[in-house]
Amino acid sequence: MFSHYLLAKTLFNQFYNYIEKQSFSCTGATLYKYNVAPCNIMAKQDKAKDSPANRQRITEREKRIKQLISREYKIYQEEERQASLPRTLYEKACNKSEKIIKAKPDAKTKQKLDEAIEFSHLKITPEGVVSLTVVYLLLVIIPTLFLIILNIVTTKVGLPFGYGVTALMLELFFLFYIYVYPFNLKKRYEMSVGSDVVTFVIYIIMFMRNTPSLEGAVKFAAEHITGDLGYELKKLLWDVEVGNYLSMEDAILDYSKKWTKNRPFIESVQLVITSLRQMGPKRIEMLDEAVNIILDGNREQARDFNQKLKLPVTIVNALGIILPVMGLVMFPIIAVFLKVEAMFLFVGYDVILPIVLYMILTNIMIIRPATFSRIDIAENPDVPPEGKFKYRGKNVPAWPIALIVGIIIIAVGMFLYVDELSKGPSFEGIVPATVIVMGIAVGFGLYFILLTNQRLKVREQTKQIETEFAEALFQLGSQISGGSPIEISLENSIERIKTLKIRDLFVKALKNMKLLGFTFEKAFFDENYGAVRYYPSRLIKSIMHTVVESSRKGVNTASSAMLSVSRYLKDLHKTQEDIKESLSETLNSLKFQGFFLTPMISGVVATLAIIIIRILRQLGTQSASLGSDVPLLSQFAEISITPFQFILIVAIYMVESSFILGMFINSIENGEDPVGQKSETGYTLLIGSIVFMACLFLTLAVFAPLISSLM
Repeated sequence: MFSHYLLAKTLFNQFYNYIEKQSFSCTGATLYKYNVAPCNIMAKQDKAKDSPANRQRITEREKRIKQLISREYKIYQEEERQASLPRTLYEKACNKSEKIIKAKPDAKTKQKLDEAIEFSHLKITPEGVVSLTVVYLLLVIIPTLFLIILNIVTTKVGLPFGYGVTALMLELFFLFYIYVYPFNLKKRYEMSVGSDVVTFVIYIIMFMRNTPSLEGAVKFAAEHITGDLGYELKKLLWDVEVGNYLSMEDAILDYSKKWTKNRPFIESVQLVITSLRQMGPKRIEMLDEAVNIILDGNREQARDFNQKLKLPVTIVNALGIILPVMGLVMFPIIAVFLKVEAMFLFVGYDVILPIVLYMILTNIMIIRPATFSRIDIAENPDVPPEGKFKYRGKNVPAWPIALIVGIIIIAVGMFLYVDELSKGPSFEGIVPATVIVMGIAVGFGLYFILLTNQRLKVREQTKQIETEFAEALFQLGSQISGGSPIEISLENSIERIKTLKIRDLFVKALKNMKLLGFTFEKAFFDENYGAVRYYPSRLIKSIMHTVVESSRKGVNTASSAMLSVSRYLKDLHKTQEDIKESLSETLNSLKFQGFFLTPMISGVVATLAIIIIRILRQLGTQSASLGSDVPLLSQFAEISITPFQFILIVAIYMVESSFILGMFINSIENGEDPVGQKSETGYTLLIGSIVFMACLFLTLAVFAPLISSLM
């Protein structure tokens, strides 16, 4: 939309100037040619302007101007209109609720909501958020309370107390979620945009080493950074263009105020701006220092984050493992004495507990610092379209395959369930329940793996090439700094990096220069034969653009740029490795919990519960056969939960915990990364379901015969 507006603006100015010259200009040559005094000309023009014919001519001219810019300007207006419309259900609900009940927050709350809404680009107002909360309270929570009270008073009408309290807890959670949604979205936006700020600073410094222009540097970064930060930078350029800011310096300083929690970024930006007032080596030193500040700051923030994770990980272990184990083992006995149905266990463990766990982990991720951006592979031709994967050169949708496989396994489980149920009162449903759970886990796991496996492979290849690029750039810069011509320098560099995959980039560029007679710039960026066409990496392209621009000022400038950029990339890679190492212990602990510990303990707990149910039923049956009327023993045969229901509840909790842990692990490791999250969840589901099934049948095979022999 920015380019559309600029084009419309340019066309309008050009056409307007042309019309002005044709209609109203009167040069000195024209005056002397016709031997007419300037005052007479002006007088005649004034009279001509008042004539009806001239007014009609001016009106026609305005119409022509409008027709000239109408198409581009209409496109711009339409894009702006679309951008201003509510995009999500939450935004639409807030806007509708504000029209029904306009609830106003207090000044402090309004300020916080305004900040969160503006930061996350929501098309709502603070009044809309509060109004939606009030509407939900009136339409959902108050009627639930009324039904609970009605049941207590009448004992027949209304909502039973147990179900009512459960429903009320869920409704209160959603009430809280509705209110804090802008704050959660702001944090997600901070993680998404904040992961690119390091790349943003490095791009600015790479550009400004050659050309000390802040506006040019921001434009360069905006062209090579995608996602939310790319949009923010383009908006800054637009704001400067239309005069919302007097200069790019004011715009960048104002933008950096949004990142008060990211002090290294603010200090780096301030140092970059200060370098504009320096000359010579001092300016370069300040730019280098800005890179060091943001890299060292990210390293320190990651260490602090790792220290803060220790207590939350302990809480996750307690809520995800210890509490479920204690409660699930005791539930068969509780069900006997308190007449508790399986539905309460389902709501408690498969609804409330995962929600609590999700809220805790979400609040933990609020303290995660912005680290590094994920590798952009959108331009790589090997990446399949969204929702598909490549098979023998064709793009195949992933969901039909995963759905068919999942349904087949679940259908087998349902067939076993019906078959075993028809055999009489001895029904337990252990095998059918396990097969059904396997169908659910395999269906989701297969879908996520098919979607992400090829993308992650391309990402790892791109990451390796970008890592090697720093060494290749260093070798080329060293050769050029020695006074060798560019072609000779490329040949020598190729020989020194012959074991690296990035070597082919220089080989293709050298062939273009020798065989096709291309310049250094054209050898890399020719539309048909350029070497970077075979390396669809935004980082490599942007750096080579900087190197080519430097080469126009001489080989010494190009050599200096290559060596500096190489050092930036090596420092960036070193910082990434340090952060990865500092978080490795926590990540390994969580991965072990998701892959093995949680499914293994779930399998053991299911076995213990099955054995307890069998013992209680056996005691109740034997008591009834003896004819003794012992109330306590006679209740044992009336236990309300079956092994089939218990295994389903435990296994569903295991699947939910796999989703939650996959999200948590990926958020710690990669930030806001949907591809990594799906991959982590997919493998956790597949491996976890296999471990669960193996532990269940193994422990059941070992302990069940022993219990049977004792009975």
